[in-house]
Amino acid sequence: MIVDIIKDILIVGIAATLTLDVVQQLMKLLLKWPITNWGIIGRWAAFLPEGQFVHKTIGKTPPVKNEQALGWLVHYGVGITYGAIYLFLIYVILGTGPGFVPAMAFGIVSVSVTWFMMEPILGAGAMAANTPDPTVARFHDFGSHLGFGFGLYLGGMLI
Repeated sequence: MIVDIIKDILIVGIAATLTLDVVQQLMKLLLKWPITNWGIIGRWAAFLPEGQFVHKTIGKTPPVKNEQALGWLVHYGVGITYGAIYLFLIYVILGTGPGFVPAMAFGIVSVSVTWFMMEPILGAGAMAANTPDPTVARFHDFGSHLGFGFGLYLGGMLI
């Protein structure tokens, strides 16, 4: 039973994260928006053991060895964790199964973590207010998380 739960979490989390990555590639191709630099997330994660959680401007924080690889690991680790939370919410809290509406709702709600936690602690400000083009950043974040929600739905269909 526990093996099946872990398998389902991995399938849903990886499918959702992979779909987010595909959506970002499509936005880059169609809208010329940049994809997320996961190396920045790796840099942030590398400083956590030193007790540095918040960065005034992560781009000015010194680069670290293998930050790109670490960032991708964190990215997929968070996606898998979100997959576990999503499955817990729909099975245990809602008493239902994976579906389009709950998956998309979860994707939409999940962007709040980016807007109100990650971007501020990286120095970009709430909802990317301190970036060169906050409006594009916000639409990019929202579109990425819609993709994540759609990926949760696809992963739910796979399990």
